[in-house]
Amino acid sequence: MWGDAQADEHILWTWVLSPFPTEALDANRRGELTGTQRDGFALLLRLRNRRATLIAAVLFAVAVLFGFPSRAALSPIWRIAIVGATLGIAVSLILRVVSGGDKALTQDLRRGRVESVSGPISKERELAMDVDSTKLYYLNVGDQRFSVASMASEAAPRSGHVRLYYLPESRKVVNLEPLAQEAMPAVTAQRPLQEAILGSWRNNFAHATFTADGRMTASVMGRHSAGQWSVDTQGRLHAEIAGRAEIAQATVSGNELRISLTGRVVTLAREA
Repeated sequence: MWGDAQADEHILWTWVLSPFPTEALDANRRGELTGTQRDGFALLLRLRNRRATLIAAVLFAVAVLFGFPSRAALSPIWRIAIVGATLGIAVSLILRVVSGGDKALTQDLRRGRVESVSGPISKERELAMDVDSTKLYYLNVGDQRFSVASMASEAAPRSGHVRLYYLPESRKVVNLEPLAQEAMPAVTAQRPLQEAILGSWRNNFAHATFTADGRMTASVMGRHSAGQWSVDTQGRLHAEIAGRAEIAQATVSGNELRISLTGRVVTLAREA
């Protein structure tokens, strides 16, 4: 079980660092998923199933609690209504888990086929019609629209022509590549990395803090780790992430930190 937890944590870190992994492009161009991509989506299914099972267990407990006649504060009609509603939702959640959860994604992983679309890209953000006003993110490529996580929206270019790779049934985006690279603006008067990186940085999924005594803390989706960091003579960042020693290229431009690790890039903003 501990080994599975470590594997899940490594996949989560890899996924957060690589919404569009360049090392997977060759396989995606051939219409295939890499092993890491397949493991990432399989992990997503497992996490969804665990969450559904936990919610179902809580609902069953609520049904049992309100099912006893000793709950004198409620009338029999209200008890029946509450028990019926909670049991109905709990059973539907369990049936969804037993039947494989997200059937479209399960089918995509079974087939392993990747499709693509090319064209100009644009990004949209909407507010869902719910009490929390959840933000929804979309990428428009050509004449197609894809729902994505905020991390993928942040990593995608704002304009230009791209090729987007996706799973056909669930329409999950697996990769994206620019078809025309834009020139990067020249960076001048940069401070040394070991000075510029000090402080706390975050995006919607991750948070990291680098202190002057060489210590760092990081968290991804609620999973925390701590370790040491340093910058070598070649200007590369050495850091311990999720119990693993990593070497990465890192740059700080204004209030933006970009970390590139084996082709994967994560962007974080400095905390005020």
